[in-house]
Amino acid sequence: MNQAPVELRENFLTDGYAVLKGAFSAEEINKFRKLVYEQHAEDERNGLAFTLSKSSSKARYAKGDLLSKKRLREILLDDRILGFARRVLGSDRLIYFGDSSYQIGTGLRGFHRDSIDRTDLSGPDWKSEYTLIRVGLYLQNHKQYSGGLQIKPGSHLRADGPKKFLDSETGDLAAWSLKLLHSGNAVKLKWLPNMPLDPALENRIPSFLRMEQEQERVSLFMTFAVASSHIDRYIQEYEMKREDASSHIKASRYTKEAIDAASGKGVEVLVIYPEHQLTA
Repeated sequence: MNQAPVELRENFLTDGYAVLKGAFSAEEINKFRKLVYEQHAEDERNGLAFTLSKSSSKARYAKGDLLSKKRLREILLDDRILGFARRVLGSDRLIYFGDSSYQIGTGLRGFHRDSIDRTDLSGPDWKSEYTLIRVGLYLQNHKQYSGGLQIKPGSHLRADGPKKFLDSETGDLAAWSLKLLHSGNAVKLKWLPNMPLDPALENRIPSFLRMEQEQERVSLFMTFAVASSHIDRYIQEYEMKREDASSHIKASRYTKEAIDAASGKGVEVLVIYPEHQLTA
C-alpha cells in the first residue's frame, strides 16, 4: 500500500529515506529499460558513454543528465516522481540543477555520503535541515536479488548506524538524504538473503553464492532540492569543483523545449554553466 504524504515525510525525517511502493507498473518499467538501452546506444555514438577505470566496476554510464536526453526526460519529469520528491521534501517548490544519471550494470560498493561534509559532523551540512535528496528508480527487483541499496537509517542525523537492505521491488521509488550513509550494488546471499554484508566482503563473494537475476541491473538517479544555503554550497563545492561532476553538467545541453517541459511541471532548473548548457 502506498504511504500517505505525511508518513513519507515523517519516515524521511526520522530515518533519512522513504519508499513509495508500486509507483510504476511492470509494463512501464519494461518501457523504461528499453529507453535506457536506446539512450545508451545514442550516447555511445555521440562519444558520451564511458566506464570507470576501476576494475571492480562493470557499470556503463554517460555524460549529460536526464533532462538533456529526450528519451529519458519523461521519466525525470513524471508526475509520480515529482510528487514523491515534493512529499519527501515537504515543499511544492522543487529545484533541479542537472544532477541525474542512468547506470547499466554493476558498479562500485562502499558506504558513503553524497553531501559536502561527509565526515565532519560539525560542518554546515549538519547545522540546519538538509534539503537535497536523491531519488532512485531501480528497473528490477532487489527485494529478492542483489544489486540494490544498503542504507544506515538515521545516519543523516548521526555519525553511523546499523546497516539494512532498502529492498526495493520493481516499480518502487526510493529517496534518501544526501547525508545518509549508503552503499549501492548490494550483494544478497543465496542462503542468507536478509543478512547485509560489509561492502569489502561483498566484493569477494563468488557469483555462485549470490542471489542474481537474469535481467541486467539498470537504475536511474535524480537529485532534487528545496531552496536553502545547502543547495548553493553543494553546487559551489561539488558540482563546480569536482572534474567528473562539472564535466557531466557541462555535457547536459538544454533546449528551450527541455527547460519549458520542466517549468511546465513546476520545477525550477538552475543552469550552472549556461555557456555550455543552453542551446538554440
